[in-house]
Amino acid sequence: MPIPNFHDGYFDGIWIGPNNLVYLFLRRADHQSLVLGLAGVERLTFAEIKQGNIILDLVFRGAGKITQLDIAELYGVDADSPQCVSLVNDATERQLQVLEVNPSYGAKGLALFHSWDITQREVQP
Repeated sequence: MPIPNFHDGYFDGIWIGPNNLVYLFLRRADHQSLVLGLAGVERLTFAEIKQGNIILDLVFRGAGKITQLDIAELYGVDADSPQCVSLVNDATERQLQVLEVNPSYGAKGLALFHSWDITQREVQP
C-alpha cells in the first residue's frame, strides 16, 4: 500500500517495540486510522507530542537522499563534522531510509530505519 496523504490528519501515538520495531498510529483527515510500522530502526527522535497533534506531511527519503542535517539531528553531532559525513555514508551504503514527520501542530519527528509497511487499524468506539 502506498503512503496515503496525511495532510491535516492526526498523529495519535507511537509504540517503540522490541527488535528495533516502531509503530506510528496515524489518522487521515477523513478519520481513516492506519498504523505505519518501521522495521530496523537505527535512530528515532520525536518532540512536542501534544493532545490533538495535526500532521502537515510525512516525508520519506531513500538512501541517496539522506542529508547531513538528518543525521545531525538523529545522532546529536555537528552537521559539518567528519563523523556526520561518515554516518551519512554508512546509512547510504546500508540502504537505510529517513521518515520526517512535519506538524501543523504538535508532534514532529525523524526516524532512520530499514523498511516500512502500513496497515489499516480497527478502532473500537
